[in-house]
Amino acid sequence: MKNYIQLLAIEKLEGGNYNVDTVLNAIKQVTDWALKVGIALAGVSLVIGFVVYSVVDVDQKPRAKQRIIQTLLGIGGIVLAISLVNIVIGLFK
Repeated sequence: MKNYIQLLAIEKLEGGNYNVDTVLNAIKQVTDWALKVGIALAGVSLVIGFVVYSVVDVDQKPRAKQRIIQTLLGIGGIVLAISLVNIVIGLFK
């Protein structure tokens, strides 16, 4: 049982000068970058979706509206996923 508890309290990684905090900081930087890029791309997609919605004929409007709704749900999914990663990282710091 004592070895198991020591296994959970990792402070330094083998094979370099990296510790757990540097790895967590790297993960946080990547997730922050992914959040910025994901939101920017979703915004561009929303603009395109609204343009398509305004120019399509009546028969195609439901499909364009569904595309806009799916994009909004995707933005919510991106924010939730990145927030969960940041919460988990916060638990280890």
